[in-house]
Amino acid sequence: MNENYLHFLWKNKRLPLTNLYTVDRQRVEILHVGMHNPDSGPDFFNGKIVLDEITHSGNIEMHVKSSDWNLHKHQFDPAYSNVILHVVYEHDELIFVEGIPLPTVELKQLIDWDHFNWFNKYYKGGSVLLCETFLEEVPEVTVVNQVERAFFQRMKRKAGELEALYQSRKMSFREVLFHTISKAFGMKVNQLPFQELAVGIPFEKFIRATQKQKMAIAFGVGGFLEENRESTYHRELKKEWEFQRYRLKLKSGNAYSWKFKGCRPGGFPTQRLAQFAAFVHEMNWESDTWYLSAKELLIIMQEKLMRPADVYWTTHFDFGKEKKTASNMSAETANTVILNSVVPFLWWLSDRLSDDSYRNKAFEILELLPPEKNEKITSWKHAVVKAANALESQGLIELTNEFCAKKKCLDCVIVNTVLKRN
Repeated sequence: MNENYLHFLWKNKRLPLTNLYTVDRQRVEILHVGMHNPDSGPDFFNGKIVLDEITHSGNIEMHVKSSDWNLHKHQFDPAYSNVILHVVYEHDELIFVEGIPLPTVELKQLIDWDHFNWFNKYYKGGSVLLCETFLEEVPEVTVVNQVERAFFQRMKRKAGELEALYQSRKMSFREVLFHTISKAFGMKVNQLPFQELAVGIPFEKFIRATQKQKMAIAFGVGGFLEENRESTYHRELKKEWEFQRYRLKLKSGNAYSWKFKGCRPGGFPTQRLAQFAAFVHEMNWESDTWYLSAKELLIIMQEKLMRPADVYWTTHFDFGKEKKTASNMSAETANTVILNSVVPFLWWLSDRLSDDSYRNKAFEILELLPPEKNEKITSWKHAVVKAANALESQGLIELTNEFCAKKKCLDCVIVNTVLKRN
């Protein structure tokens, strides 16, 4: 037995809720099972029961065994002081809350074992998409509903991160964008060093610098100009860095925090740093940029991201190491940067200014962009769910990361639709 299955039974009311009894034979009627809580704290919030002809409102906690209450240290956590009912598979220990016995219902005799075995086989599957084999049984509208729900959750989470950044550092709107774009340039592998880079760079002075100065500051703060290299270009940047470091009181980071492994040469951190410095130089950081139409904004951002960093970085992927063929940022990479920076920034700006026009612009950009190409999207494609645009692929990515990978199946309408049929 496992708690996930107990949660499923309770949440979907697959129990005789009007005819349950506590372990000491008191009849208990469930008026409301409560709201399922996937995070820390009691399993179901704001439940309502009738016990001994008295109506009680509060939280409901579930365990495989009664003794798990003490095993999980709930007796020391005030978050559990308002629990009105303990629902367990097996009652093996009387639990007290503030010296009063906690009403407990045992489910052992109520389990449909055929259904449990089916659920358990599904839940312990090796695939990230545990519901893959059942998706064809699910109505398309149910899948669309869950993908949209995951998308909105993703945007809310990302906007929340930007709000926390804005509040913690008391920065301007355009500096929030600068930090967001910097993080996006790091992709998955080098997000952290790019975030540290943005913190170490004085934004207002950086955007007013020349392109060569920006290159020197970016590589210097990134830690790439501390050692000597057999490269004339490196020596020129190092000389400029020494001047800017003294003038702006900058600190050099740790070059070893940047990861080359797992990146293709075109995605090496040296390439991304050069492209970042060039983009910041080309970018119009004034607020009038955001009054453009979604299509105009998207085209401008793509052009600036895909523009050559400079002659050196068009033909080199690292200091002193030439490329076989000249190249710049690809359209696919540029779109990924936009998805992970401009879109959440517009969403956050909409919340902060209470202006839906920015959110609508984010929607339009997402609908204009093609779906991402990665393992997560491919997995859904194999499972007959195909993203038509970036909005849908963002929803599928969130669904994979925050629901499937974490096995939060009971919070997914797709899985609940399948389980209710069996």
